[in-house]
Amino acid sequence: MIEVAIVSGKGGSGKTTLASSLAFLLNEEKIKIVVADADVDTPSLHFLLQLKEVISNLNVNFSRKASLEEALCSKCMKCVYACQFSAITITGNFPKIDKYLCEGCGACKIVCPSSAIKIEETTTGKLTVGVSKYGFPFVTAQLELGEHNSGALVDTVRSKAREIAEKNGADLILIDGAPGIGCPVTSTLVGASYAIIVTEPTPASEDGAKRVLEVAKHFGIKSGFVVNKANISNYREHIVSALEEQGSEYLGDIPLDFSVVKALSEGRPIVEYDSVASRAMRKVFFRIKEVALKL
Repeated sequence: MIEVAIVSGKGGSGKTTLASSLAFLLNEEKIKIVVADADVDTPSLHFLLQLKEVISNLNVNFSRKASLEEALCSKCMKCVYACQFSAITITGNFPKIDKYLCEGCGACKIVCPSSAIKIEETTTGKLTVGVSKYGFPFVTAQLELGEHNSGALVDTVRSKAREIAEKNGADLILIDGAPGIGCPVTSTLVGASYAIIVTEPTPASEDGAKRVLEVAKHFGIKSGFVVNKANISNYREHIVSALEEQGSEYLGDIPLDFSVVKALSEGRPIVEYDSVASRAMRKVFFRIKEVALKL
């Protein structure tokens, strides 16, 4: 099973624009795919691929939170002083637990002399499985407000995508990663077959691309890079040279094209239009097929 992860090292580089177009083009060529959105903090790929059918919405419970039973509380306030995250304050002579600050470590429960505190499992996020308007399976998730364990939630998204891919006999799983190099990105890259890095011809984007490339190299994952908005500056040649020197393979350019904005505003992949960017995207797609997909 081929798993291709699209990452960037920073937000706004064009990962989702590329991911939606690749999904559309793979499907257009009758290649069986499953698409996964691994940006669980702010998933957006579904806006472009549009779910025509939701098969399931499941709560995912990785988090743990403290809760207080006031009837048992002796008001000793030991829990307030034991909490290292300032999640417990005194309100009306009772400790009050802020669920957004609580890390579920259990220190408050240990020091409570009256067993008034419990550590309970709570919802980390919601996993959604559906079918895009183009007919291929789609898996995404949304982290609950203020929750952590985003890396674990990404792993759940990928596991579900693999399960569906194996059941359907899919050729490829396409993963739209989160920005940056944190836990969600690490969970996106681990075990992937290939990483596509989306960058722009700017110093900030070069820095992000190099950082996520190091993460990919750490896990032994081969990568290639696409220069998005390639014609906005004279920095393009520098960034191509810099990333090639770091061991990533140049896959092509996509020029700045305001028809991309039109496509995004209408909730469509850019390759549904005939434009400068869409034609460039198709060239990038065929290069990706040749280098990464072996299909």
